[in-house]
Amino acid sequence: MSVLIDSIEIMDASDLYLIASGNSPGAVNLVKNQKTLGHRHRHDFHELTVVLDGVGTYEYQERTYSIKPGDTFITLPGELHHYRNQQNLSLMNFIWYPEQLPVTPEKLSDIPGYRTFFSLEPQSRSIFKFEHRLVLDPEQIYSLQTYFRRIETELHHRSDGTPTYVGLIFAELLIAVSRFYNEKQKHGKSTNNELQKLDEVLNFLHDNIAGKVTLAQAAKVFGSSESTFFRIFKRIMMESFSDYLLNLRLQHARNMLLTSNKTLSEISMECGFCDSNYLCFRFRKKFGQSPHQFRMKNNAFFG
Repeated sequence: MSVLIDSIEIMDASDLYLIASGNSPGAVNLVKNQKTLGHRHRHDFHELTVVLDGVGTYEYQERTYSIKPGDTFITLPGELHHYRNQQNLSLMNFIWYPEQLPVTPEKLSDIPGYRTFFSLEPQSRSIFKFEHRLVLDPEQIYSLQTYFRRIETELHHRSDGTPTYVGLIFAELLIAVSRFYNEKQKHGKSTNNELQKLDEVLNFLHDNIAGKVTLAQAAKVFGSSESTFFRIFKRIMMESFSDYLLNLRLQHARNMLLTSNKTLSEISMECGFCDSNYLCFRFRKKFGQSPHQFRMKNNAFFG
């Protein structure tokens, strides 16, 4: 018997084979040439799809891409998507909520290939026309099928600790996929592509968030002139370099307000703001409340 995750739209239990429940961080399902594949839908979880057999077309963000066995790709929350022109199309799906996993996305971002595949590729899919999707070989597909069976079995038999165990298996899965993708980037035709170089820049920004980071420094990491880097960054990230850096610092400050008892002055310094007054100004403009109000509202530390 299958139980549907509450937030799925349009689909119902007769359409999909889902092993899931409301208290699980993730689920798995197999779909083959079913009517639900043709329904345009969206959901608020992340979905990793592996094409096992057959061919068809995948529509995402109003663009259509041909898919074949081995093609592996991520569908982000909130994005309308569906499948058409199915010919014996068989899909293996993993669906999960990143914030509910025992390993945070921030930690996973340290894994080479993670940010590129799970964030940059879908974000820039319309630009690169699905060129940077992951194509798995039979051995790699078998490896992911092993994760699928482990998750399916655990959710079916349920015991104490099942949500945590499922979350840990998902973390293993995401690391494995990240490694597969990173190897493709290193040894395939996509070596030194713009997404891989941009990922290096984002790592640089995260590692140097407390310091003064300039466009010139980032362009050097990317390996281009400032003007070329600025143009490429904005095209892929859909915001300017300065806006991205500011938002990154604000998100980092927000996390520190939730998880530490450091003062605003200390947080300002560690997030690259010139002083606490400027942090307060930018924080209120971004989140609609002061850092102190945010801490109090979320019952977090305050100093």
